Amino acid sequence: MSQNESTATGATNSEAWNIARTRCRLSSSSISASFSVFIFNIIMILISSKIVPSFLRLLGQHRMISDFIIGVLLGNVRLLRVTVEDHVIIAIVRMGSFAFCFYLLALGLEMEPKKLLNWSNPATKLACSGIVSTIGITLFCYTIMNLSGLQVARIKSYQTVCALAIALAATSSPILTRLITELKIGKSEIGRLAVRTGLANDMICTFFMCIGVLLYGYQLRNPNAPLSAHFTNAILKLLFVTIEICFIFKIINPFIGFLNDRNPEGKPIRGIDMLLVSLVSIMLCFSSVLYGYDPNFNAFIVGLCLPRHGRMSNFLISRINFALTTLILPLYVVLVGFSTDYRTWVTQESRTAYRLLIIGSIGVVGKLTGTVACSMRYGLLWPEAIALGLLLNVKGYFHIFCAYTASTINMIEPEMMMVMLLVTIGTIIPTPLVVAFIVRRARARARELGVRPLGLQWCNAGSEVRILIGLHGLQDVGMAVNVMEAMRGKGKEEEEEEGRLMVYVMDMVEMTDKAAASLVHGEGMEAVTVRDEEIVEMREQIGSALDAYKEQSGEGVRVRRMLAVSSYDFMHQDICSAAQDCMAAMVVLPFHRRQRIDGSMDAGHLGHRLMNQKVLQHSPCSVAILINRGLGRSSTQRSSSFACQNVCVVFIGGGDDREALAYAGRVARHPGVRLTVLRFLPDGKVTGPGRRILTAAEKHEMERKADEEYLAGFYERYVEGGRGVRYVEKRVGSGVETVATLRGLEGEHELFVVGRGKEMESVLTAGMSEWAEYPELGPIGDVLAAPDFSVTASVLVIQHCDVARRCDVIDYEFLPV
Repeated sequence: MSQNESTATGATNSEAWNIARTRCRLSSSSISASFSVFIFNIIMILISSKIVPSFLRLLGQHRMISDFIIGVLLGNVRLLRVTVEDHVIIAIVRMGSFAFCFYLLALGLEMEPKKLLNWSNPATKLACSGIVSTIGITLFCYTIMNLSGLQVARIKSYQTVCALAIALAATSSPILTRLITELKIGKSEIGRLAVRTGLANDMICTFFMCIGVLLYGYQLRNPNAPLSAHFTNAILKLLFVTIEICFIFKIINPFIGFLNDRNPEGKPIRGIDMLLVSLVSIMLCFSSVLYGYDPNFNAFIVGLCLPRHGRMSNFLISRINFALTTLILPLYVVLVGFSTDYRTWVTQESRTAYRLLIIGSIGVVGKLTGTVACSMRYGLLWPEAIALGLLLNVKGYFHIFCAYTASTINMIEPEMMMVMLLVTIGTIIPTPLVVAFIVRRARARARELGVRPLGLQWCNAGSEVRILIGLHGLQDVGMAVNVMEAMRGKGKEEEEEEGRLMVYVMDMVEMTDKAAASLVHGEGMEAVTVRDEEIVEMREQIGSALDAYKEQSGEGVRVRRMLAVSSYDFMHQDICSAAQDCMAAMVVLPFHRRQRIDGSMDAGHLGHRLMNQKVLQHSPCSVAILINRGLGRSSTQRSSSFACQNVCVVFIGGGDDREALAYAGRVARHPGVRLTVLRFLPDGKVTGPGRRILTAAEKHEMERKADEEYLAGFYERYVEGGRGVRYVEKRVGSGVETVATLRGLEGEHELFVVGRGKEMESVLTAGMSEWAEYPELGPIGDVLAAPDFSVTASVLVIQHCDVARRCDVIDYEFLPV
C-alpha cells in the first residue's frame, strides 16, 4: 500500500471515528433530555394530583375524580398533550399493570370470607340481591342492545356478557369506605350497612371475576383452539390454584403467625420480617405465571387466604395502599384519561352517548331493584333504601383497570372504554348529593321526635350521665382519667343519688394519606378503622392505660372507645355527630396548647384550635375545653386521690356559668375533692343593670332569675347539705378588679372551672374581651389560661348547650335509621 493510500485510509478512519463519537454524544444527549422530560412529566402529574383534589374535596368528591379530570385535560388539550411523551405512557401502563396485583392483594387481605358470607348477616343478603338483579337485567338488555345495533363488545360471547354484568353489579368497597368516612355518615346505621354490604358485594363480584378468568382466560386468548384444549387448561389451572390455597393454609399462614408472635404490639417490626413477608406475598401472587393464570386475580385469591388480623397483614395493607393511593393510582387514572379522545363524540356516526345512557341506566336500575326490594324487607323506608342502592352502585379503580385492559386486548372498542370510564366516574359524583339527602331525612326525623337539651343541667337524678372525651394521643390520657375520676363520685351506685357515669373516649386521628391508605372495615359501631402501625400502637397504649384505671379505681365508670378519622377542617363533624348518637351531656376536649416540662406552653397546633372552635359552634351538647397544666400527669397513679384536691368554680352568671356549677355538683360528690364556689358580685358603686349589660331587659331578667334559682338549689344541696363545699362572694367594680382577684388565687387551687360566658357582656368583665388572646375561652377563661397566670393550675372552660340554636343545627350523624 502506498503512503498516499495509507494516509487516505487513516483520514477516513479518523472521520468515521469522529462521526461515531458525535452520534454517540447526540444519542446520549437525547437520552438525557428524554429522561429529564419523563421525570418532569411525572412530577407535574403528581403535583397536579395533589392540588386539584383539595378543591374538589370541598364538594365531597373523591380524588379519583380530580385525577381523571387531569388526564382528560392532558389528553384532549393540544397544548398539554404535546408535553407528554409516549415513553411516559408506556412506563405508566406497565407500572399500573404491575401495581393492580398488589391492589387486589390488599383488597383480599381486608376481607374476611367467613363473616361476609354469613347468611344471617343482612349485608350479605343485600349484596347478593343487588348482584342477582343487576346481572339479570344486564343479560336481558344486552340482547336488545345487539338487536338495535349498539354493539357493546367486539367479541360477542356469553363470557363477554357475564363480564359486563359482573362489572356493573360490582361495588368498589375502598372508594365507598373512603367516601362514607369523609362525608361523615360512618357512624349512622345506613352508613355502617353500606360499608358492610359494599365489602361483601366487592368480594363476591371480584371472586366471580377470578373464577371467570380461571375458566375462560385461555379461550379468550386462543379463540381458535379446540374445545378439549380449553377444558384441559381450565382443569389444570383449577388444580394449581387449589394446591396453592392448600399450601397457603398449611405452610404460609403458620409462618405468618410465627412472624406475628415475633413482633408483639408495642415494639417495632423487625426489618427482616418485613422483607420476608413481602417476598413471600410477591412470590405467591406471581407464581400463577408458571401455569398461565393472571397474577392480578391470583393476588386476590392469595389475599383472601392470608390471615386478616395480625401485624404482618396490617403492615402489608397500610404499605401497599399508601404507595398506591399516593403515587401509582393517580398516575394510572391520569393515563386512562389521557388515552381517551372525546372529539369522537361530536361525529354523527358515533353512538357513544347512547351507549353511555343505556349502560349507566342498566347499572343503576339493576342495583336499585335488588337493593330496594331486600332493604324494605329489613324495615328500611323506601327513600333510605334508594339511597343505599345508589351508594352501593359506586365503582372505582379496578373497574377503570378492567375497562382499559379490555380495550388494549381489543375485546371492546375504544368508544366503549370511554363509556365504561364515564359510567365509573358518574357513579361517584352524585354520592355527596345522596349523603345530603340522607342527612336531610335524618334532620327532619329528629325534629319530629323533638329535641331535648343535652347538658349536665338537664340530667335527671338517678339517670346515667354520659360524656365524650376527645384524645389526640397518649399524652391526653392523664387528663381523661382525671376527668372521669372526678365525675364518678363515690363510685358505688347504691350509695349515690345520681346514676353511673358513661364515658365515650374518642381517638381523634388526622386523615393523612398514610392514614387513609390503611382504612379497613371496622367492627361494632365503627364502620371503618385504621390499620396504620403507629395509630394502632397509639390506640393500644391508650386502651391499656384506660383498662388499668378501670381495674384499680374505675368503679362506677363505664368506658367505650370510639374513633374519628378526618382532617381537622371537618373533625368537628365526627365529634358532634358522635355526641348526638351517644346522647352525651358534655364533650371534653384538650386545649390546643400543651405545657412543656419547664412549665411554659408550646405554640400549639392550629388544626386543634380550629377544631375546638368549630365544636363550640356546632356541638349538640355542652362543651368543655381543658387547659392542662399537670392535671393527671402521673397517669400511672390510680386512686381516689388522683382527682384534683382543690377545685374552684368561678360564677358570674349566665347559662355557661350554670353549666359550670352543674359540673361542680358532680365533682363535689368525690371524697377526694375540696370544692370552692367563688361568686363575683358588683359592689354598690356600679351603676347600670347590675351584673350584666344586656340589650334586652326581658332577657336579663330571665337570666337573673335562672341564676338565682339554680344557685339557690346548689347552695341548699351542697353547701348547707353537708357536702363540704365552700361558698365565697367577692364584690368587684370592674374587669380590672376581677382580674386582680383571680390573680390573688394563684397557687391555692389545682383546677379552675369557669363558664365561657359567650352570650352577653358583663359589667364585671367589661373590657376583658378586647385584649383576649383566645376568644373561644371567654374573658375569664382567657385570663386563667394566660402563660403568666400560673404553671400549676389547670382550667376547664365550659359552654352550655344552646337549645334555641340546636333546634336549627343538627349535625351529620344521627340515630340509627
